[in-house]
Amino acid sequence: MSNAIKDNKIQEVKDSEIDFELPSFSRLNGSHTNVVPMYSNTQTARMFYGSRFANQAMPIEYREAPLVQALDPESTDGKSFEEEYGERMGARYWRSDKPGEVVSVKPDEIRVKTADGKVEKVDLYNNFQFNRKTYLHNKPLVAKGDKINPGQLLASSNFTDDNGTMSMGRNARMALVAYKGYSMDDAVVVSESFAKKMTSQHNYEHEVAKDDGTKFGKVHFSSVFPRKFTKEQLEMVDDEGMVKPGTVLHYGDPIILATRPKPIYSNAEHLGKLGKAFRSIRSDASEIWEHDYPGTVVDVVDGKSGRRAFVTAKAPLQVGDKLITSRVGNKGIVSKIIPDHQILRSMDGKPFDVLLNPLSLPSRVNTATLFELALGKIAAKTGQPYKVPAFTDKGVSRLDMVKGELKKHGVDNTEEVYDPVLGRKLAQPVTTGFGYTYKLHHVVESKESSRGQGSYDQNMQPLKGGSDAAQAKRMGGLETTALMAKGGYNVIREGSTIKGTSNDDYWRLIREGYRPAEPGVPFVFTKYLALLNGAGMNARDLGKGTLRLEPMTDRTLEGRKPMEVKNNKTVKSDTLEPEEGGLFDPTMVALDRWGKITLPSKMPNPAMEGSICTVLGIREKDLRSVLAGDMTLKEAQEANHKK
Repeated sequence: MSNAIKDNKIQEVKDSEIDFELPSFSRLNGSHTNVVPMYSNTQTARMFYGSRFANQAMPIEYREAPLVQALDPESTDGKSFEEEYGERMGARYWRSDKPGEVVSVKPDEIRVKTADGKVEKVDLYNNFQFNRKTYLHNKPLVAKGDKINPGQLLASSNFTDDNGTMSMGRNARMALVAYKGYSMDDAVVVSESFAKKMTSQHNYEHEVAKDDGTKFGKVHFSSVFPRKFTKEQLEMVDDEGMVKPGTVLHYGDPIILATRPKPIYSNAEHLGKLGKAFRSIRSDASEIWEHDYPGTVVDVVDGKSGRRAFVTAKAPLQVGDKLITSRVGNKGIVSKIIPDHQILRSMDGKPFDVLLNPLSLPSRVNTATLFELALGKIAAKTGQPYKVPAFTDKGVSRLDMVKGELKKHGVDNTEEVYDPVLGRKLAQPVTTGFGYTYKLHHVVESKESSRGQGSYDQNMQPLKGGSDAAQAKRMGGLETTALMAKGGYNVIREGSTIKGTSNDDYWRLIREGYRPAEPGVPFVFTKYLALLNGAGMNARDLGKGTLRLEPMTDRTLEGRKPMEVKNNKTVKSDTLEPEEGGLFDPTMVALDRWGKITLPSKMPNPAMEGSICTVLGIREKDLRSVLAGDMTLKEAQEANHKK
């Protein structure tokens, strides 16, 4: 006999009358939801967020199992979902029913010999890459010659601890307290030591596709771009242009050396005699390490479709990273990393890892965070994880249960807090405890490096859009107006003179530890002035940001000492070399000189046609007729007068 819902009432029914059975509510959830502790004590939207956190979390270098774990209601031996999911997260067990002895341990496998002499193999994950800059990797926990028993853990993974329990973060010692404006809303303040403990493991795949136009090789690349890399950097790659496995990469180091034809010349074979010259112009198609932290090359592959390199890296927690401060739906952005000797601490002198805004809990209707902090405190005292069910028994509230546990273990959920910077205690006790933290894949990159060098357009401005970190993000008119309204002129100036134009030397000096000189006028502004001059306007800089536009006169032009253009041809049709005496004469270009073409007769400045018509009292079309000799000036004036 069993209890079942029949006619909207709980009734006793025969087993033969039951078609479907739901042993527990956890059967309705996915694994991501089941590892969220006490999800019944948070609103639905927050639980939805919490169910996504495990999917977005990065593996942590110094990981540990949660102090507060989600109890599996169907487990006969009281296991938590974190313990049961460990094998799904890469932990490798000896599943044979026979004991054995380890005969070999390799990066890809462990071999075990059983009592009957049979050797069995247990495969290991060796830097197995996922599709979002993470990877799965096993760490063997046994050595050659070890005796093992059925069910013994052979290897942990970078998503589990050495007991095989799912471990994707750390237990942070938290305090719910407003901290000098840095913990406002979703902002999270962390200590310096905790930021290092939250160092995440990354795995990046770099690939250059093989096609008819792509060429690889160190010698070939060096012949096209001889100054792109230093001698030491080129020693990192082999003759085929592939970085060597085991190489430690730093910002700007080459990974795969390759070139391909410039896109504008991809159809050069259809240009007749010009094709041969155009086909020799190539662009850099190399893959370069563009992260602030070092990376280690773990594998290279020369496949049919392309050449690939896999690089692992470890990135500490930075300001701007997304941090999960509670798996029941709390996420925030790291706003400040404070040295341990300056961050708030308890009266026993221990600094807190994380400071959270207490107002963020009631605004999200998220009491489960408070319960986790309290139960985490109990688990830290007892040294054993606290396994809590998602739902409480009928007639027992979660609050009463947590209060009872605190009293039972002699733990207080509030403490007096000391501010070492102010040198005094806070006025009131603060809620403290331990909460489990994830680091999400939404991590920041340093702006100085991600925008250091990249692709530029013909105006020497960064290419816009795209997912490439080196590409610029547009600052629109609304943003510019808002910055001007708030006095953010230096932000606008930085965007125009530093981030908005090619400043390779500026960024290179920063990375080398030097103080760069003040950036000059952006290239696009210099080009703008040149276009004005070419259109017949003389743009004079009067200083203090003042420009004056005047008509270009013969006297102004002669003051620039122009060179006479004697040849009306520009380039040679067969070699594309500049014609001597032509517009592209290398002598004129090298000396940065103006060129001039002496006309048979004097002509008015085209930029001043409107002013000339106003002064002479004629129409613009009549002025052109006068210049062409079809009409006299007097006739033009009379025609305008009659009109």
